[in-house]
Amino acid sequence: MRCHRRPDGSIFVADGYGSNYTLKFDKDRKFVKAFGGPGEAEGKFKTCHGIGLDTRSGKPLLLVCNRDNNRVEHWDLDGNFVKVIQKDLRMPAAVHIRGDHAVIPELKGRVTLLDKDGAILAQLGDNPIEKQRANFALPPDQWKDGICNSPHGASIDQDGNLIVSEWTQFGHLHKFTRLK
Repeated sequence: MRCHRRPDGSIFVADGYGSNYTLKFDKDRKFVKAFGGPGEAEGKFKTCHGIGLDTRSGKPLLLVCNRDNNRVEHWDLDGNFVKVIQKDLRMPAAVHIRGDHAVIPELKGRVTLLDKDGAILAQLGDNPIEKQRANFALPPDQWKDGICNSPHGASIDQDGNLIVSEWTQFGHLHKFTRLK
């Protein structure tokens, strides 16, 4: 489960490994509602995974990684589906937003950087070897600098560099340095 807390105290939890609903709780941790549900259609989840509060357009929205449907989506804070932001991703696992950019680590060997309108600015670390993607047991002697195998988490630091953590039994981090 992934969760995000709003400034008003409400909490959103993406329960992708259980119910495939996103759950909303109030500031007192009382259940308010569940939304989404299992499925492949727009407005349904197939492993809702990473979740974040997206205020880049002025109106706060939830940005949800719909991992096994290979897309990221906007939902309003009342639990209504708004739109697909980007599709045809490779298992988007998490989201981190800084400034006008959102970084999306894709479990199947790639990291995507989106602008505030959802357009792809860059795709980094793309692994051309399909059997290495989302491979928890891939041994370190098969890793290559700058090539991702199983990106699972990512952040944008204060200088615009991307820090990416991989889902691997050995632990692995990447740093993609922003060019100036």
